[in-house]
Amino acid sequence: MSRTITVPADLAAPNEDAFALGNGIGVVVDGAGLPKELRAGCRHSVAWFARFLADELAARLAERSGTMGDALGDSIAFVRDAHAGTCDLRAGSPSATVAAWRVSGDRLEHLVLCDASLLVVPRHGPVVPITDERLEGVVRAAVAAEVAAGIAARGPADRRHAARRAVEASRNRQGGFWCAQDDPDAARHALTGATPLTALTGVIACSDGATRAYDLLGVATPQDLARRSLVGDLRGIADMVRAAETEQADRLQDAGSKVHDDLTIVAARLSA
Repeated sequence: MSRTITVPADLAAPNEDAFALGNGIGVVVDGAGLPKELRAGCRHSVAWFARFLADELAARLAERSGTMGDALGDSIAFVRDAHAGTCDLRAGSPSATVAAWRVSGDRLEHLVLCDASLLVVPRHGPVVPITDERLEGVVRAAVAAEVAAGIAARGPADRRHAARRAVEASRNRQGGFWCAQDDPDAARHALTGATPLTALTGVIACSDGATRAYDLLGVATPQDLARRSLVGDLRGIADMVRAAETEQADRLQDAGSKVHDDLTIVAARLSA
């Protein structure tokens, strides 16, 4: 049984998260909220890209004819080709992060690309968060370097600009980070693995708008988030995050973070 929630950061703006479900399959795609000038070559929205990619990846995972990385690479290529004729993708296009799982035989397979996350819940022992931290590392290093050099990052706006410069200089290249955009090769760099179903009770895929509950806001632990997700308290999690964001708005803005973010959770109980 799967439980889902997706909540936009702003009810007046499009939700740039998307999710898709299949038989033993869960997918969360978190569209990168880039400003229009950084995706000027594409006439499609970030929400369009996230929705298209989520649906395509879920369909390919359902075929169970190759690895999860193969399915993601083929999905990225398919979405790219669907708008390459109408858009100049070299001039900038939407991108996204991905977290997905698939039950295959007696195993749970997983895939994480960029800063979406999975929480794998074992029968015994603590919850296992699976997160690709390369993007965070790139941004942290860039901001620290500019602070040390005294050339930027003296305030929130400086930190945001430093982070954006680092992201644009490092996307989908060695030594940087990898995400879903227009290069199928990025899928080769996803974090993947498999766990016997007999060792697990559940799995949760989250956009980083949900995992900020524990990695940014400090109002939950991965164990809290997993437990509440598997018993269906998804609205309670979303309300908790929104309340904490509002309460900590000044701190978030001072750190160069957005106050609210799109939030998506897809949770499933597993049986061997």
